[in-house]
Amino acid sequence: MIYCIYIAATVFRYFIKFWAGELPNGHAKFHVLFLMFVALMFFVSLMFLFVYHCWLVAKNRSTLEAFSSPVFQTGPDRNGFNVGFRKNLQQVFGEDKKYWFIPVSSSLGDGHFFPMRCVNESRNPLLANEEQWDEGGSDEESSALQTDPSVTIEMET
Repeated sequence: MIYCIYIAATVFRYFIKFWAGELPNGHAKFHVLFLMFVALMFFVSLMFLFVYHCWLVAKNRSTLEAFSSPVFQTGPDRNGFNVGFRKNLQQVFGEDKKYWFIPVSSSLGDGHFFPMRCVNESRNPLLANEEQWDEGGSDEESSALQTDPSVTIEMET
């Protein structure tokens, strides 16, 4: 981006001369027009990509997560890894701000496990309605269920 600005700034005075008709006829007119157009188009393209990736870092998403939500045990959640703007920046760039603009590995985590925001249990459909759990029944059944956490599968022959 900075290089595009530099090229556009150095060519700009010749571009003004081109529009004023002060440039001599020849190939220079085409080169000045081409350089100015290409530099500005690259700058606009890179600016859109820069803003988009700043938004992704602020939301703590990858480009894949921006188009399809990651699926957790509670269901798909677009903001599953969003832990707040400041912590998102620290997770991506690291805790030392002096290393943020230097390409060194200072990010948090190991690449496999990432911190997630707290999910309220009331959002889980199984835990939302406590009325659905029947506490009635005999004491023998409930004590047997509490002591034996295994599952028995019976097959008919």
